Amino acid sequence: VGGTYHYGLKAPNGAMMWGRFVFREIVAPERLELIDSFSDEAGGVTRHPMSVTWPLEMLSICTFENVGNKTRVTIRWSPYKATEEERHTFDTSRDSMRQGWGGTMEQLADYLAKAQA
Repeated sequence: VGGTYHYGLKAPNGAMMWGRFVFREIVAPERLELIDSFSDEAGGVTRHPMSVTWPLEMLSICTFENVGNKTRVTIRWSPYKATEEERHTFDTSRDSMRQGWGGTMEQLADYLAKAQA
């Protein structure tokens, strides 16, 4: 709790996008709660590189539940300390977020399938 995970993503065109998580609650192996934001290379909080009205910070709550021999992962994502305009941007971007999270989960499933082979 209080720790930070700082990461960089490299786009196919070589552009870098930075982000960070600040962990607020860890209940192993059931739950993670963190504040998620875009960042600069040094880890400072920045705006979304393609949306000046995207919330500066997001609250992410991840829960993990045993379902037979599998794990159900549920991610709840919401604006944190956001303005009305930022909340509106978030609310009108749900379809795009579903695609992004869906693609991420598909990549994770592929990775895990290969790791088990």
